[in-house]
Amino acid sequence: MNIGKIMQKKLLTELIKSNLSKKKTVDELIDEFIKTQSGFAKDQLEDFLSSLFVYINKNYDDLSQEVLLSIVGSKLTDLNISFDTKELDDIYKRISIINSPSTKFEFDKTDLAAIESMRKNFYWVGTEYSQNTQDKVKGVIEDAFKGKTTREEISSILKEQFDTILKADERYFEGVADHIINQSQNISRVNQALKYNVKHFQVKARIDNKTSDICRSLNGKIIESSHLESQVTNVLAAKNISEKKEAAQWKSEPHFGKLPSNFGLPPYHFRCRTEIVPVWLSEDEIEGKKVKYASKKKDDIITHIDKTGVQRRVDFASINHSSSSSKRNVPKKDIISALNSIIEISPHKVYGNRTVAKSSNGYFMVFDADYLYTIFKEPRKNYFKDNANLDKKEIIKWKNTQSQSETGLLSKLITIFQQSNK
Repeated sequence: MNIGKIMQKKLLTELIKSNLSKKKTVDELIDEFIKTQSGFAKDQLEDFLSSLFVYINKNYDDLSQEVLLSIVGSKLTDLNISFDTKELDDIYKRISIINSPSTKFEFDKTDLAAIESMRKNFYWVGTEYSQNTQDKVKGVIEDAFKGKTTREEISSILKEQFDTILKADERYFEGVADHIINQSQNISRVNQALKYNVKHFQVKARIDNKTSDICRSLNGKIIESSHLESQVTNVLAAKNISEKKEAAQWKSEPHFGKLPSNFGLPPYHFRCRTEIVPVWLSEDEIEGKKVKYASKKKDDIITHIDKTGVQRRVDFASINHSSSSSKRNVPKKDIISALNSIIEISPHKVYGNRTVAKSSNGYFMVFDADYLYTIFKEPRKNYFKDNANLDKKEIIKWKNTQSQSETGLLSKLITIFQQSNK
């Protein structure tokens, strides 16, 4: 077959592949990409370890242990795991079209920077993995050589150890690809929303028995777009894997306070399922108290962004979840005031998936992610202390955006009043 026919066949194959990918949903396209990258990286590692195994097995009886280890150490530097990133342009574009508030999507410099960042992430991760694996494999070989004399013993040990590395790292490669795509999806949401002057985003976690502590604590959190814009800028500007990790740090423990500059953009940890979505805030008044929210459900009697910046949901079950609580009759205005004045918050000492909080107006609250599970006046002074995991307690001193605006208005009124009395 001549070169022209080979090129024609490959071109036809690529055209068919392109047409098929257009018919797939974005989720299908992403899942296929992640599995492909995992398989691609695993095949490279498997080929490398197989070649290394054969070489050691072939030369074990002919070379001294010292010489063999030296040659193997040199060969280890040839390990260079890479990823196939040709599809990233199309994936990012498909993601961005979905995330765009408009039906029209156009690439700009920010989008091109995001695609380049995705490619760099795959390259950096491959390089870092290759270096770490070189050390790990070298350690396995050196340990296997210690105290062993026969080639059969060495072969058996290395085969078992190499199989273990392959099985563990196949899951790792899939997780890496999933992480990079997940982060890129959230970067795309920020980029597209900022083009339309979106001011706020909300954290949306999948709440089930797999939800991490950090994602559960942040579910419903309202984040200002300026915070995420700054973080995205730093992520895209990263020049190496260390700078990238510093610009988007991971956390495992619950977080209730103000977000640091390098945290807020998901993923929050390895294999994280949480995302951020653009939202527009609305205001209502209930029993003389203003409430602010991004969205509310049909059964909610109160939906309000509390002092920690999380949108809380309150329904009738929140104040009537037991026969005793139904007698408490907590006024809605008191609930809103309690949400506005949280001073201490912590994971529950007994029910780890829940959060307990204390307000300055004397109420004790239990949250299940963004849902207010119950609220009542503290029956005794140490009630919060007795129910809180004090090692993970946070004291809330900062004020969210809503509180700041109210404080600013109050300051202006005081100034006007003082000037009018001069």
